[in-house]
Amino acid sequence: MASENEEKYGVIAGTAINEAEKGVKDTVNTVKQIGTMAERVGGFLKRDATNEWKWLNLSPEEKAAEKEKEKQAAEEAKAAEEQKKADEAKAAEAEAQRIKDLQKSYIVHTAAITCSCALHESYVVVPTGHGEFIHGIPQLNIGDSKPEINIRSFGICNSPQNPSVQANAKKIADEIKNRPKSFTEKVMDFFSKPPAEDIGKDLLAQCVGVCTPMIATEWIDGKEDVLVDGKPALLGKCTLQCAYGGEIKLYTSGQRE
Repeated sequence: MASENEEKYGVIAGTAINEAEKGVKDTVNTVKQIGTMAERVGGFLKRDATNEWKWLNLSPEEKAAEKEKEKQAAEEAKAAEEQKKADEAKAAEAEAQRIKDLQKSYIVHTAAITCSCALHESYVVVPTGHGEFIHGIPQLNIGDSKPEINIRSFGICNSPQNPSVQANAKKIADEIKNRPKSFTEKVMDFFSKPPAEDIGKDLLAQCVGVCTPMIATEWIDGKEDVLVDGKPALLGKCTLQCAYGGEIKLYTSGQRE
């Protein structure tokens, strides 16, 4: 629908007037924002001056007490920060030990897995067990790597090689290209090169799509001397590669004691 200015002065002239009016409004809003910031800064300065005046009027004993409070608060903050670092170090150590133990653990049905191109974890499963069990749960072998049968979808994928990600990136690029242009953009189009049709790497890197695992190999580095249904047993150190570039790893063994 044409604006009032466009109906009154024509499309080109009306659009130019609209842009000019918009610029004036933006300038007014900016000035208002600066004024608000100045008021806030003024409030801070007034508060600081008030605190300084109160400090100057404190007795030596009151000043000593205030300094002691500040010192105690600083010591408590330092102790809290040191405790936080200690807790983080302890958690990192525990996680490192968990991963170390996982490397040599046998993997069973419903073990959690991660993918370097996924945002969430998934699971490795078997529709029918191989006849070997650990704590009553079917044990897996390196052949349990079939997409959608053994390797469940991770839900969301961010690999630029995934066709779903590429399709979403193209959709966004098309929406940007076909969006209504402002008067300034229309003028600039006369003096600039037309936008490239290719989807940029930066856009692809920011897009996501549906995860559909594409796996054509078995798990790597199984336990060769322990066979489960004729194939090496699956261990926590095993890895799997998706055709879209994601590296799939075991995150838990799936075992329950």
